[in-house]
Amino acid sequence: QLYSWSLAHNFQLIYSNAPDSNFYYQMFLVSSCYEKTLTHFKTHSSSIIATDNTGITWMVAAQRSENHTVEAYHICGPFFPIDTSEAYLYQLCSKMKLSSTFVSDFIEKLKKIPTIPLRNSIKYSVMLHYCVSGQAITPDDITAYNEKIEHYVDQNWAQLNYHGTWEAERKLFEQIKEGNSAQLNQMLSDFSSGNIGNICANNPIRQMKDELIIFVTLCSRAAILGGVSPEGGYSLADYYLQRIESTDIIGELQDMSLEFVNAFILRSKQAKENQKHSATISAAMEYIENHLGEKINLDAMAKEVNYSGYYLSSKFQKEVGESINSYIKKRKIESARDMLATGNYTIAYVSDYFAFSSISYFSSVFKSITGMTPGAFLSKKHGSN
Repeated sequence: QLYSWSLAHNFQLIYSNAPDSNFYYQMFLVSSCYEKTLTHFKTHSSSIIATDNTGITWMVAAQRSENHTVEAYHICGPFFPIDTSEAYLYQLCSKMKLSSTFVSDFIEKLKKIPTIPLRNSIKYSVMLHYCVSGQAITPDDITAYNEKIEHYVDQNWAQLNYHGTWEAERKLFEQIKEGNSAQLNQMLSDFSSGNIGNICANNPIRQMKDELIIFVTLCSRAAILGGVSPEGGYSLADYYLQRIESTDIIGELQDMSLEFVNAFILRSKQAKENQKHSATISAAMEYIENHLGEKINLDAMAKEVNYSGYYLSSKFQKEVGESINSYIKKRKIESARDMLATGNYTIAYVSDYFAFSSISYFSSVFKSITGMTPGAFLSKKHGSN
């Protein structure tokens, strides 16, 4: 249902695969999205996502000639970034002061407009830009223009599908609780943006942030139910909550959900592994998990589990089959590998995050445990993508 359009440089319609194309075409021309498109491409080349004050949204890319003038506009849309209720559509018609004879037909056409979550539309805009220009860009290059929907938003804005949302939550949280990463991408797709609810429809970036904040909180509780200590679950949640609030970069926010869900799954899996050992060693392993981003001090850890450093080292070696230092290095590198695999982080950033003394030392330990350098690992990752 996501229709495509080609418009000449003067916005005359060249092509559309939409039914009732003239209706949607006129809707675009009279909306503020037309003005946003005209203004944006005077000074910018990257694609845009434009939303008017009714919530109707379009993706637009500009095709340029060799002298960089706009030859045509290629558009995908219209769509709503959040599911809309029928009550909202009727209210929209009443605000537009449409005649009763026209309302029914208008509503039927509006019902054909699909819902595309913001994070998905950003990915589509990246692909649209590449198809039109041949240039590869990132989600961070996409500009989203949105208007305040102050005259239309009320309790009837969202078409709530509580049953579908609950099923997606239940399946995903069971995965986290059990420490199972199978079909994680499909689980996250089912739990895509827009399912949590209409929190801040006037600001798509704030909406995405608020969804992630709620999501992190729920994931941390699932991990705690899976055996992660409350301290470990809360501290990991705090880390991601701070990350979410510290950025307004769309691409980072998009990538973060996969990263933190994977982190909670791994933490649950590790908690189950820890339970195979005595209470003292399990507590020591939990301490290590909660302090992977620090230089872990043996005496501080031993004090935390009410043991002396010497006896804790001896007991750890006997139960686990390796020294505490060796185990700490292994866990740091395993977590660093997962961080490199799920996010767009530099080797320097990951080395510093896990408190290695230098990048060269980090690379040396990484290779000794994984069999390849961090650089080779990233090359393999990008090659597989």
